[in-house]
Amino acid sequence: MLSRNNVLTFILLSGLLLGAVSASAADPKTWNYMPSGETGTQAFRADHPTWDGRGVAVAIFDTGVDAFAPGLLETSTGLTKLIDVRDFSTEGDFETAVAERDESGSDAAPVFATEDGLLLRGAEKLPVPPATQATVYIGEIAEHRFQNNPSVYDLNDDGDNSDRFGFIVYAAERRAVEEALGIGRGYEMLMGLNDTARRTIEEERRSARVWVVVVDTDGNGDLADEQMLRDYLVNYDAFALVGDNAPDSRSLMAWELNVRANEDFLGKPEAPTVEFHFDDGSHGSHCAGIAAGHDVSGQRGMDGGAPGAWLISYKLGDNRLAGGATRTSSMRKCYEYAAEFEKKYGIPVVVNMSFGIASVEEGEDSIGRWLDDMLVDHPTLYVCTSAGNEGPGLSTVGIPGTSRSLISSGAYLSVESGADLYNARMQRNVLFNFSSRGGETAKPDVVAPGSALSTVPGFIDGMARFNGTSMASPQTAGAVACLVSAARQEGLDIHWGMMKRALIAGGVPVPHLDLTDQGGGLVNTPASWKILKQLAGSKTARQILRYDIETPCVFQDDGMSDAAYWRTPGGVPVAPEEVTFTVRPVFHPDMTPDEKDSFFRSFRFKSEANWLKLVSGDRYIRGDMGMTVAVKYDGKKLQEPGLYSARVIATLDGGDLGGLAGREFSLWNTVVVGDPVGPQSGYMKVYEGKDLAQSCVHRYYVDVPAGASAMRVRLEVSKDTGADKGARALVEICDPQGVVRGGWAGYASVEGDNIKDSTVLTPELYPGTWGINVCGSITAPSLTDYRLSVSFDGYDVRPAVVEGFVAESAGQDTDGQVTVTRGFSGTFRGRAAAAMEGFCGQEEVKIEDTDEWTHSFTLDGTTPRAEFHLVMDEAVGNLFTDCAVNILDANGKAVQATGFNGTEVEIGMELPAGRDQATYTLQVVGAFAIAEEMAEWGFDMTQKFYFARPVRGSVERAGGGRLTLPCGVPTELNISFDESWPGAPEGMNVFGRLTLRDMRTDDRRPGDEGGRLVLEVPLKVGQ
Repeated sequence: MLSRNNVLTFILLSGLLLGAVSASAADPKTWNYMPSGETGTQAFRADHPTWDGRGVAVAIFDTGVDAFAPGLLETSTGLTKLIDVRDFSTEGDFETAVAERDESGSDAAPVFATEDGLLLRGAEKLPVPPATQATVYIGEIAEHRFQNNPSVYDLNDDGDNSDRFGFIVYAAERRAVEEALGIGRGYEMLMGLNDTARRTIEEERRSARVWVVVVDTDGNGDLADEQMLRDYLVNYDAFALVGDNAPDSRSLMAWELNVRANEDFLGKPEAPTVEFHFDDGSHGSHCAGIAAGHDVSGQRGMDGGAPGAWLISYKLGDNRLAGGATRTSSMRKCYEYAAEFEKKYGIPVVVNMSFGIASVEEGEDSIGRWLDDMLVDHPTLYVCTSAGNEGPGLSTVGIPGTSRSLISSGAYLSVESGADLYNARMQRNVLFNFSSRGGETAKPDVVAPGSALSTVPGFIDGMARFNGTSMASPQTAGAVACLVSAARQEGLDIHWGMMKRALIAGGVPVPHLDLTDQGGGLVNTPASWKILKQLAGSKTARQILRYDIETPCVFQDDGMSDAAYWRTPGGVPVAPEEVTFTVRPVFHPDMTPDEKDSFFRSFRFKSEANWLKLVSGDRYIRGDMGMTVAVKYDGKKLQEPGLYSARVIATLDGGDLGGLAGREFSLWNTVVVGDPVGPQSGYMKVYEGKDLAQSCVHRYYVDVPAGASAMRVRLEVSKDTGADKGARALVEICDPQGVVRGGWAGYASVEGDNIKDSTVLTPELYPGTWGINVCGSITAPSLTDYRLSVSFDGYDVRPAVVEGFVAESAGQDTDGQVTVTRGFSGTFRGRAAAAMEGFCGQEEVKIEDTDEWTHSFTLDGTTPRAEFHLVMDEAVGNLFTDCAVNILDANGKAVQATGFNGTEVEIGMELPAGRDQATYTLQVVGAFAIAEEMAEWGFDMTQKFYFARPVRGSVERAGGGRLTLPCGVPTELNISFDESWPGAPEGMNVFGRLTLRDMRTDDRRPGDEGGRLVLEVPLKVGQ
């Protein structure tokens, strides 16, 4: 924590160095492309021009930050914006070796060479050349290394990707370097900032020698005209790679570096690693501009949330992997380094990490638990993160956004920004449909604008408009940076617990949104400042960082969560049953054992909904004991199907805070009531939807009946439903745990396809309360009317897998039998089809002491297509911050790239046209949150290789006749094949399927000639 003296030093410096009025105060224009005004930061800065983030560093944990992007060059006071960079993703790690001295050179004018003959000359002309007898190391930046980056692989924009840019590394005398190049702009800024930073720099400068790197940026082999580069923080050295003979080439991205010394296990020096930093993914630069950009795109007053703040970039995402996936411990290292930066230089750090993956089990992920522990020890490290883009289903907030100590943001879109960014004419302010929602956890904390035009590297062409909760989190981070800046200048002592309380209590609820959508509402910086000032003056607020809350939750393996979430048909604990919460304090680390022991806090409680009743009266905590709070749900008010979500707010009773500032914590309660579907409704429900607004959601919940083997969801948008021209909507199906099922059917629209169908079959379909979300399009010109129908079929199949086929019979008539019994009322009238589709194999993959696994496979004319389905258990899934999956060709180029979504991933490959055969490698790269947890892991793999042409069979009802299946009547079906199929490789089986389609259904509409898929039965051929 910063001392009072350092706060005063900053205030004095701000008067001398940072006293200029920010551009946004002088230019009142509101840029809806960069909607920081919607969080109130623009008004906050206009009223207090120096409270614009100055004195604060916003750390971007992402794909990198581009130092050349307009808007990331300077702070609002003219200081260099980007002050430190590191790459923990390993993508920027370039190894070196001792340089050979080519015979074409001399002692006075050496020519350095790599082992394979790349030559570098001219080093003797540098301001401080390598000493004659010094060890010089050499490496190269080769464009082919970037072949798996989809955005930038022609690094110098000269039209090819075969260039090589050599570099040398050597240790030079510090005195000589500083005499020739200066102490360094970065060092000088920090030395004048505060005593903590000055002492750190003085200690760093005690070393007699300093690493120097010289890069052949134009690839011509001559270093004489190149720049001597030091670690970035020293002098803010940055460069671009250019084409030696390409005058029209652009600077695609900025490069910076740090040198990492290496030694063997005995301590003997080894060749150093040059850690290059660059943003070859653009995501990090875009977030940086939203959080702290100044004059974005060169436009006066187009500022991010905190234009006066510095930026630091800690790269955690490897852009050679899908989505710039994290690597083992890269996320953890970013947090450790940010905390160390704050300690070393006395600069408060606000983290923005717009990174994460789908949660496997809320609150049980390794990185979330580690962060909760780590932040208790670092109360002035403020962390903002994205909630995730898995919405609009419930319980979709990703990790580590579920961590209780982080500030997680959902993605908001205003009418004004929708008009300027999307040419949309929206009816009201909304959330983006993709914004993840809470349920099993009390998230998101707040919402913020989720789209912007922002800063990007030079290789990005087009609009530079991104959307996502990734864009919402830096809006929140910018607001936090302004608040921290204000608190420092006012001499207030705050911590992240106060900040989170102030943001939630100061948020503005967005009309028409539920608690699970928005948490505390839209970030409001001025309102949060008023609350934060009160908290900073409170002894009671300083003592507590947060409260640990636990309540029963049937969807968690350990049966507990931080929010009450009930989504079980007939299982909601309505009164007189009680729902009990246990609440424990998490103390500030400065609290002494005696202070903790004598701690006392009393609370009053208030429910936000008439169905949510308090059983407990006033309650108190003494010491670190757990306090229990009991509530009841009024079943009479929970009769209608739908979502019910509300908080019980705990307010300080008898302490030194009142009003919004007195809100200590809240208890989240969510109840989902399903619409029962059974024989009384013909196993079908039809909903007539009216007035679906742009980017809004109509939620429907249905209880899947026991015995259901198929669920079909049909969305119709047509003139028949009352929809006008331009009306569009899509449907998403979520299982009881929030996982999307049934695939992507696309938009139903008046002008296009009026009807979109989605089907979920067993084993994916199981009993429980399922969610069906009808989502409006942002760009629909008017409200959308639609018809939603949900229907179920149920069949008993014996055997569940038909295995009556044997490999020896290939080439001869072969048959199998299956008995199918319709379980639901009514009669099936339709058709059946059978086909052998390819080879299938299953394997339990076990991996030890490595985070990478590969598997080779071959496609040919017989099986030109392969699909892989990988499933890990929840305990393994909780260990990761990412798990990337690639398919590589023979040259190591990624031809398919994706990653695990929760515990599952599917990836496939098809033989390119004109090829008879090709061999590929399936690659899995896990990013363990904690490297020490990497010892043993694995997954189950199902691999399928599909025939070029399925072998089709015939299906007949035993005894002949039309295929009808009356309810309750077992019907035997005979399956036969006349054609042969290839024998399966060792360890695999031939697989196929029997499908039944009902041709006469109650929801039949034009275009239903193919019938409704109601059943799939696996076919298997033994070895």
